[in-house]
Amino acid sequence: MRASHKARLARLIATLDEAERHEVDQRCTLRLEAGMCADIRAAMERRGIAPACSRVLLNAEARVAKFADSPALQAADEAFLTAHREEPHDGSDPWQKLEEGLARIGQHYLDGSLPIFLLAPLMELWAWALAQYRLLPAVRNNGYGVSENTSMVRGIVE
Repeated sequence: MRASHKARLARLIATLDEAERHEVDQRCTLRLEAGMCADIRAAMERRGIAPACSRVLLNAEARVAKFADSPALQAADEAFLTAHREEPHDGSDPWQKLEEGLARIGQHYLDGSLPIFLLAPLMELWAWALAQYRLLPAVRNNGYGVSENTSMVRGIVE
């Protein structure tokens, strides 16, 4: 095989890998958004806020709803990511950076304040939703800390 053919094949393979990487990245983003949407919706409902007041959440849920995921697709994406793993240029852990960013954004909501649901980006809503777990004892929730059968506990203790 001539060198020019080898170079052309290498360019074609690189192009195919880049296209597949783009598809894998999109599916991974949709999987992350699915988790974000679930956390945000649960926190809004727990606080008595109608999820319909957040157009950003509804749009993200609509994108996620169109995505047909399967265990086979997840396994294929995992195999691709394992075979094409890239280390961050600065050597940092991307999940650690995400966690720190969410904590920084969520810090603002530890006083019980609310984001502007109509305008807030999805990442800010997610940070707010995650901060709600730190507020659970302070935020009124009729089901929080209520035992269903206290007579059983009393009988064991006495």
